[in-house]
Amino acid sequence: MEPILIGSIVAFILIALWFLATYNRLIVMEQEVENAWSNIDVVLQERYDSLGNMARAAEDFAKGVEKDLFEQFAKARMAAATASQSGNVADVNAAEGMMAGILPKIFMVAEDHPDLTASPLYANVQEEIDEQNERIADRREFYNAKVRNWNVIIRQIPSNFVAMVMGAESKDYFDATNTENPELFAPSAREEKQKDELDAIEHEIEMMEAEKRLGELKRGSN
Repeated sequence: MEPILIGSIVAFILIALWFLATYNRLIVMEQEVENAWSNIDVVLQERYDSLGNMARAAEDFAKGVEKDLFEQFAKARMAAATASQSGNVADVNAAEGMMAGILPKIFMVAEDHPDLTASPLYANVQEEIDEQNERIADRREFYNAKVRNWNVIIRQIPSNFVAMVMGAESKDYFDATNTENPELFAPSAREEKQKDELDAIEHEIEMMEAEKRLGELKRGSN
């Protein structure tokens, strides 16, 4: 067998092995992205349920005054839940953006009714939402890191050739965060109130210490 033919066969075998290795690597990376999103979806569904409970409680107190507002929120929440379950991250981002514009208005409705915000049920829902937001933020970082790795490798040479053959496409980042949508993950009124109370106590302590130092200075001058 001629050396050129042997070399061609060896090169073909090496290329085939590289192709299969790269293909399997891409399959694993794509599965990692899907698993990372599944971990987010679990918490998102819990969060949508909690937000629904909060909105229904506020709606009961609103007595139909803001009917359109709550209907818009219900539609956006349903769209987000459906998109999340199907793994359509772009639609989740869009629906979350809609809710980000509606939620502050619902919070305002709730804050206008002290009986609602003082109820244990409302406080529990607020705590659930706060805890869920923290879990989502942690899992979002992990998911977006997997998406970034995926989007890079399917564009890199020569792995982009294998990605093209298998029909791989870039994936969307999950953008709904407390940085990009501050209203969506805003601290609850309860936390704001606690912060104001702590600030007031600190201010009072500072005033007492200032008065004490002033008294000592006066006694020293005498």
